[in-house]
Amino acid sequence: MENQWRIVDVLRHSRHDWLNKIQLIKGNLALNKIERVNEIIDEIICEMQQETKLTNLKAVQFAEWMMTYNWKTRLISLEYEVLGDECDLSPYDADLTAWSSQFLNLMETQAEAHGENHMSVSIEVFKKEVKLFFDYCGTIKDKNRIVQWLRSHQQQAAVRLESFHIHNHELTVLINIAF
Repeated sequence: MENQWRIVDVLRHSRHDWLNKIQLIKGNLALNKIERVNEIIDEIICEMQQETKLTNLKAVQFAEWMMTYNWKTRLISLEYEVLGDECDLSPYDADLTAWSSQFLNLMETQAEAHGENHMSVSIEVFKKEVKLFFDYCGTIKDKNRIVQWLRSHQQQAAVRLESFHIHNHELTVLINIAF
C-alpha cells in the first residue's frame, strides 16, 4: 500500500466528498433543477452500490486502493464498476493490488498534466475467474514503455495479462485471476 490512512484522514476525505455532493444537490435545488437533483441522487446511489460490491470482493487492500485513489492529486482520475456476483478475492488481494497500483503508477508517468486523463476499471466476476478491464483515455507519452512494462508483467503471481491494445490516446488492458 502506498499509504496508511489514519481514521481522521479517511473521515476528512469522506466528509469533503459528501459535502461536494450535498452542495451539488443544494445548488441545483436553488436553480429549481429537480430533474438534475434526481440524476445526482441516482449517481450517488449507483456509486455507493459499486462501493458495496467492491468491498464484498473481500480484497481489502485492493478496495482501499481503488476507493481512495482519487483522494490524492493525480494526473489520472479513476472510476470502477463491479459486474457479476460476489466472490472472495482475499487470497489474491496483495497480487491484484500490486499489479494494479504499479500499472496506474506507470500510466501516471505517461499522462500530461494539461490533459484530461481517465481510467475506468470494470471488474467482472465469473464462476471460475475474475476479469479486470482497464480502459484508459488520455495522453500517452511513450507507447513503447507501456508495451514493455505489460510484456514484463504478463504473469505476476495470480494476475495474468490476457490482452492489451494501445492507440494514440486510448489504451485497453485485460487481466484475469483464475480460481
